[in-house]
Amino acid sequence: IKAKACEIQPGLIIETCGSYRRGKATCGDVDILITHPDGKSHETILAPLVEQLRKSGFLTDDLINHSDGNSVSSTKVDDEFGVQFTYFGVCKLPTENSKHRRLDLIVIPKAEWACSLLYFTGSALFNRSMRRLARGMNMSLSQHGLSVGVVRKGVEKINLGKALSTPMEESVFQHLNLPYRKPEERDY
Repeated sequence: IKAKACEIQPGLIIETCGSYRRGKATCGDVDILITHPDGKSHETILAPLVEQLRKSGFLTDDLINHSDGNSVSSTKVDDEFGVQFTYFGVCKLPTENSKHRRLDLIVIPKAEWACSLLYFTGSALFNRSMRRLARGMNMSLSQHGLSVGVVRKGVEKINLGKALSTPMEESVFQHLNLPYRKPEERDY
């Protein structure tokens, strides 16, 4: 995937997340996070990448079907954080006994890289713990970013607060006054 993506758009930053990044012996699905340092070039990579992976036989099925004739089954989110695209499909390595795996390609703005990397690496329990800690500090942590000065009334956010700079995963931990944990230390 990395080689095909960089053929299409040089300079991309690509990371395999989830249980693979946490060093687990097995994984049921594959989450690939993709961005570009310029903050804009990521917006054009998904469709040509999916088409190339289909042509090579690596992608075997799409998990989302569109009735609009779009050849790429994906979702697009365009909000205050920027434009994010996600493809949901099934892939298979070209070896005889390889298994089909669910594949998510998540294409994000560079500004979201650290928080998205943290979120998509997991584990789910680790993510919930980090979000709960942030909430207790009047912050909000999501895959899009970390904000401070968040005001809530019950579960509703009255004031979204101010986005903090999170250029690396380590900076998220620093803002939360936590020692950095490597991905393989995030399974609890």
